[in-house]
Amino acid sequence: MFNLDINILSWVLLGVQIVVIALVLLFVLKPLRIIRRLPIDYFVSTGLMETANDPLPVEEEAVEETEDSGEEEAGEDEPTEESEENPAAEIVEAEEPTMEIEERYFPKVSVVVYSTVNEEMLTEFLKILCRQDYPDFEVIVVCDASLEVSGILSEKYEELFKNVYVTFIPQGSHNLSRRKLALTIGIKAAKGEIVLTTVANAIIPSDNWISSMAAPFISDSLTEIALGYSRPDYSEIEGPGKVYKEFFELLTDARWIGYALMGKPYRGDGFNLAFLRETFFRCKGYSKTMHLHSGEDDLFVNDIADATNTAVCVSPESILTTRWGGGAKRIFNLRRSQYDFTARWLPLGPFVRAGFASLSQWLVLLAGVAAALLSLPNLIPAIAATLLWLAFIIWETSIYRKAAEKLEASALSWQLPLFWLIKPINNLYFRASHRSSRFKNFTWQRHKTVK
Repeated sequence: MFNLDINILSWVLLGVQIVVIALVLLFVLKPLRIIRRLPIDYFVSTGLMETANDPLPVEEEAVEETEDSGEEEAGEDEPTEESEENPAAEIVEAEEPTMEIEERYFPKVSVVVYSTVNEEMLTEFLKILCRQDYPDFEVIVVCDASLEVSGILSEKYEELFKNVYVTFIPQGSHNLSRRKLALTIGIKAAKGEIVLTTVANAIIPSDNWISSMAAPFISDSLTEIALGYSRPDYSEIEGPGKVYKEFFELLTDARWIGYALMGKPYRGDGFNLAFLRETFFRCKGYSKTMHLHSGEDDLFVNDIADATNTAVCVSPESILTTRWGGGAKRIFNLRRSQYDFTARWLPLGPFVRAGFASLSQWLVLLAGVAAALLSLPNLIPAIAATLLWLAFIIWETSIYRKAAEKLEASALSWQLPLFWLIKPINNLYFRASHRSSRFKNFTWQRHKTVK
């Protein structure tokens, strides 16, 4: 039963198991592994994950130099002949306070809020938003409502808030992406150097949200775009597929966040996205995708972001939660359909990686089962295949749970092996069931269905 007379094909299949497992854990799941190392209290510039756990290396080096040269500094207060005869040293000392003031410069931030929610929810959102501790910001609310309603809200909020401005979308704009039009109107009205886009049904976790999203621009003059992150309020989703939806959403978001941290940004989250106003107009805004209802986040980011001008802001103070009420399930499916549709204009690499991650689950399982069956009654291949599969699942689960912790999602456990296997089947079913409605993503066709 335990002799070494094993079918050669069983050895080959066990080898396939090992190769696939190694590829998945070392290469395919690299975005998740990078998120696992993400600092939870600081932004991370793309391409800098090697020092992500040491986010302030310059300051630390300065401290070390100060400690090492303590004796020399102690003597600096004593006048020397060289300093008395060289007035340049005094000039440098006099300029140091000016440098400190320049380092504390905070560029004005314009928060552009797209609103389709009721007045009560919008008012509550603005009360929280106006408590932000950032020293210089304004709020521009673009209402998807009539001019009359927008005028009423504008008068009300001018009395309640000193830095909130309200505008609206023209009602006749049926053949345009209303969200892109709303954001463009808000950005044109903005006076800040930095634009931060969001929605009125978001939950702001901290008074430091704006500060967190603006930090990359203050720290690095090369930064033109900061990728924030928002997550749905999963408590609003009902039904047996609730937990799977959270699993799917986390993998989708972890992929683009991980790629951005690898220096290959290709997608973003328009509900929590910051960029320079000048960059928006230099790149002609959403002009390249105005024929699509979606793409104001992923296609826009893919167009302007690269490894040198992009930062990732994912921390407890910057992660937003969006509330959709009774429409949560519908919105989830709509956003998934839109992302699936716009994927054709995005780089192929991330989606090939994701496809292989889904396929690999079945490859590892079926290769192990086949290796065990071909060598019966010898049980060595069956034991080896089982141990390999269990090690694969445990390692994969560990990576997922740590990434979920950083992105504030549920740390699933026993459900994960089943969800990994279900994912490719679910993808095929979702695309097949939504294929007939894909044309609605074009602005020039959706209005034909509206009665």
